[in-house]
Amino acid sequence: MSQSFEDLRARICQVGEIYAGNFGIERTPDWYLLKLTEELGELTAEHVALTGRARPSGRSEAEIRIALENEAADLFGQFVLYLDANGIDIEAALARKWFHYLDTEPKD
Repeated sequence: MSQSFEDLRARICQVGEIYAGNFGIERTPDWYLLKLTEELGELTAEHVALTGRARPSGRSEAEIRIALENEAADLFGQFVLYLDANGIDIEAALARKWFHYLDTEPKD
């Protein structure tokens, strides 16, 4: 990825505003979590299709792969909107929760 997270966040939030405006969506606090859950379900459906565990849809593997990537983008975008709406500094949270493991040496 060539853009900083802050650049991506700003662009995703801009698209979120356009989307909400175009469809008259009132984004309440729980809307973000519900939408995130919806997008995870759609990503799951494409994953199941790509791995051959769904009824045939008449789509090629390449078409399903593109749909999977698009749903991954939707999920990521909605996650970023959730972070923004809830004032979550994901970089700080990752540093606190995940990246501290990188600062410790393995014990023999």
